[in-house]
Amino acid sequence: MTGMRFSSLLLPIAFAVVLALLLRHFLGSLAWAALLAIITWPLHLSLLARGWPRALSASVLLGVLIVSFVGPAILLLDTLGSEVAGVHRLVSELNASGVPVPGWIPDLPVIAASAQEWWEKHLAVPGGLNTLIQTTVGDFMPHLTGAARSWGSTILANALYLFLTLLTLFVLYLHGPTVIRHVDQTGMRLLPAHYGMLRRVLPLSVRGTALGLFSIAILEGIVLGSAYAIAGAPAPVLLGVITGYLALIPGGAPLSFTMVSLLLLGQGHSAAALGLFLWGTVELFLVDKFVRPKLIGHKVNLPFLAVLFGLLGGVSTLGVIGLFVGPFIMAVLFVWLRGADSIADDQPAVTIVRVD
Repeated sequence: MTGMRFSSLLLPIAFAVVLALLLRHFLGSLAWAALLAIITWPLHLSLLARGWPRALSASVLLGVLIVSFVGPAILLLDTLGSEVAGVHRLVSELNASGVPVPGWIPDLPVIAASAQEWWEKHLAVPGGLNTLIQTTVGDFMPHLTGAARSWGSTILANALYLFLTLLTLFVLYLHGPTVIRHVDQTGMRLLPAHYGMLRRVLPLSVRGTALGLFSIAILEGIVLGSAYAIAGAPAPVLLGVITGYLALIPGGAPLSFTMVSLLLLGQGHSAAALGLFLWGTVELFLVDKFVRPKLIGHKVNLPFLAVLFGLLGGVSTLGVIGLFVGPFIMAVLFVWLRGADSIADDQPAVTIVRVD
């Protein structure tokens, strides 16, 4: 009986492996579309219940997602554009008049005389700054050209993956019930003893992770944005918004407050820079190790350490998408450890979701 069961699963497994190899470059887009559909599906159903046409609901939700992620990028580029214009004006003024020798150069040990002589020869004279920039850019131009080609191809590839993700998400909004019906039928045929449990745990785990990520991102933006204002950083509201969005990805929040700390240090505010860095480090440790796991584990009743190791293991193995996969794997593990197989067997197999 076991041999027949294994032989009946062999062909579907082999087909799944071949299909994964065929679509290996686009599995990330499909996975992100499925995750976004699971996260936002209650909103989609709510709009449909209010009488919205399915296409209108899909278009509105897709537009909200695009604006949510593209809007801050446009704001950041606009701000950087004005900053670049200011830097260009400053460089033009310094190039016209020459850059005077800073007061700290004569105090340098050993190299003070040679450093002052080099500065007076290359930077203190009018036009010297422009000559130095042109020479430096010319030396690095081959490297910059190669890097630009690499960045260009990477940006184009990611733009294609993003387009495929949004297109797939739109199709899922339109034909979600059909997709769910086929997935449920296939899951019950291949894993009749476990699919019911997996079907219940997956949306709870994904939505719990999303709740934790977005709640922490908002918290990080508010708390660190307030810290930026107290420390005297320029444009603290904008920096707080950027920090909140960066907090959605691993390592984003520490990168943000570290860069702001370096900015304050460059402006001569060493005490404020050190205080901001220490506060950001302590706050990030408390949030990542205690608050985030608690929020994510609440939906599926996971203990603190299970969520923590699920997050760390998922990110280290799969990258950003591992933030969702890790807690889901741990949730399945703990459902099995708590004997939920018998509960799943006692329940009706799976209810096929239909939204007319």
